[in-house]
Amino acid sequence: MFNALVNWRNWRLPVKLAAVLIVPVTIAVGAGVLQIQSHMERAESYAALQRLVKVRSALIPVIEGVQAERRIIAEGVGPQALAEQVRRTDESRTALRQAIGKTSLSEVMTARMNDVSAKIGGLPALREQTGDVPGVIREYTALTESMLDVDEVFASEFGDAALFRTAMGLDHVLHVREQVLYQQAVVLSGLTRGQLVTAEVRSLVESNVKLGYIAGEFAALATPDQLNMYGTKFNGPDIEAHRKMLAAAVLHPTSDAPSANNSVRPKPLPIATSDWSKASGAVATSLDGVVQGLQNDLRDTSNRLRDETSDAAGTASAALFASLVLAVTIGFVVGRYLLRSLNALRRSALDVAWQKLPEMVATGRGSTEIEAVPVHTTEEFGQVARAFDEVHQQAVKSVIEQAGMRANMRNIFVNLSRRSQSLVERQLKLMEELEKYEEDPDQLANLFKLDHLATRMRRNNENLMVLSGGDVARRFTRPIPLTDVLRAAAAEIEQYQRVMVHTAPNAEVVGYVASDLVRLLAELLDNATAFSPPHTQVSISASIEAGDIVQIDVVDHGIGIDREALETVNHRLEAAGEGMDVQVFREMGLFVVGRLAARHQIVVRLDAQQGKGTRAIVLVPAELAPRREESWESFRGQAVEQQQASWFQTPAATSPPPPAPARQTPESARGFLDAFQRGVQRGLPDRQESR
Repeated sequence: MFNALVNWRNWRLPVKLAAVLIVPVTIAVGAGVLQIQSHMERAESYAALQRLVKVRSALIPVIEGVQAERRIIAEGVGPQALAEQVRRTDESRTALRQAIGKTSLSEVMTARMNDVSAKIGGLPALREQTGDVPGVIREYTALTESMLDVDEVFASEFGDAALFRTAMGLDHVLHVREQVLYQQAVVLSGLTRGQLVTAEVRSLVESNVKLGYIAGEFAALATPDQLNMYGTKFNGPDIEAHRKMLAAAVLHPTSDAPSANNSVRPKPLPIATSDWSKASGAVATSLDGVVQGLQNDLRDTSNRLRDETSDAAGTASAALFASLVLAVTIGFVVGRYLLRSLNALRRSALDVAWQKLPEMVATGRGSTEIEAVPVHTTEEFGQVARAFDEVHQQAVKSVIEQAGMRANMRNIFVNLSRRSQSLVERQLKLMEELEKYEEDPDQLANLFKLDHLATRMRRNNENLMVLSGGDVARRFTRPIPLTDVLRAAAAEIEQYQRVMVHTAPNAEVVGYVASDLVRLLAELLDNATAFSPPHTQVSISASIEAGDIVQIDVVDHGIGIDREALETVNHRLEAAGEGMDVQVFREMGLFVVGRLAARHQIVVRLDAQQGKGTRAIVLVPAELAPRREESWESFRGQAVEQQQASWFQTPAATSPPPPAPARQTPESARGFLDAFQRGVQRGLPDRQESR
């Protein structure tokens, strides 16, 4: 498994395409997921800021309630108004606690809120201290400053630039309003007493300076729209009246200032309480509008940013999904086209390599017009398809040309064989005429030898006809007894004296098969005598096996064949029947055997053991060698055959075997040939074709 993964060059093309596409797709998906995650995190941060805005919105009413209590105590309007304001302040505190419970605050904010909550917890005791109004105002102011510090910490939590500027601007406006309301409470306290003390005047001056500084910081951070809103709200006759009355209060002599005549008290403040309350209240109301506008701006901006980031996350998700769908679609379409083109090219190539060209090579026939590969594009696959068409065209032309050349050579061999065979036939007829009238035994023996050599030459010519794919002229027209076939095969080899023909069963070989079976057995006997010691015998016998199949055995006592070489020889026998060319010239006889056996569905196999000789097994189908019916004619022929068998047999071999006879006498040679001719003459055709 691991080796298959490592050896990526052998992967199938769909796997390679998937491997190529999966890398950029994975990168794109990873980048898209990271972007979506970033948008989701920003949306979550804006959601947290929205909750922070709600907490801050709940804190501002508490600040306003404390400031209102301070104004009521400074103005001295009575306990009923203070009690009503205390109720509203407590309701604001309850709402603040609920908002804090729904929001997770940082450690710094939690600590600051705990401090403020502790200070707010001292409000009931502070409300009871109505005797020392300036001291109470200072305590309320300290508590308000603590809550404004917490608000500043809230503002610093807004990390986004757009939100941070608005949050800090809101904090500055709250500080400005605190200074205005502080000035209102101090002046109201002085108006209640008739005059201000020096410490109060000093605090008013400091408050006015602080107000200008904070207003400058707001102008530095605020947007043009926020500045325009601030300028519009913090302007008008009430603002101008407030400034004039504040200046008059600051410049008026204080009650604790030194004077030349201590008995003379300074005049009361030249400011009416109602005018001061109206002017300072109008300024505070204007600042309330600015605060409300900034709160709305902060809330709307946080909502907008959260919606934008959520929409961006949704858009990125949709874009990622659409990109994946588009990538998969394009990959599927392109990959399917590539695979279809490649499969078409592959099918065409395999069909040409495994079917068309082998069939054309085997038959040597076919059209020069080829079927083009069904890829008709102009890109690389189309170019390869056209190149393969050209190669296919050239291969077809070469096959046809080679087939033509082979056919011409075969025709040449056939013509030469037929001409040579015609000459051999004429030679045999001439020698027969000479043998009839020759009286000299020595000359007659020589003529018999020439006759036998001519017979072998005729067999070689017929073998050449078989190798060339032609048909021989020598054919039997009547069934031939199996014994005559065996003897005729033995008579056609050079060392016929060494062949021992055993009695064959009563079977006749059909005429059109007999001549080919004679040549087949003659080749096997020739090989057996050639590859065995000259003093040994070669036996040929026949038997009828199951299914009336005739089995013919050719056995020698040579050195045998080793197992590997035997498998090679048997394979070549089968290959010769399939029409393959002769590979080794010295094995031409086996090739002829394979061709003849395949022509009539005869099975030929060799069996051997090293050092114990070789056995050739020939299996003839029952329909080619049917059993012969017993009759007087067949019995008489069998008796004659038994009488003639002595000429084909040699004395039984003993240990050690006797040497072969040195030379036959002319009488024995004449008797052998006469017997052979009588045994075979019945199977000769009435008319032989000679060319």
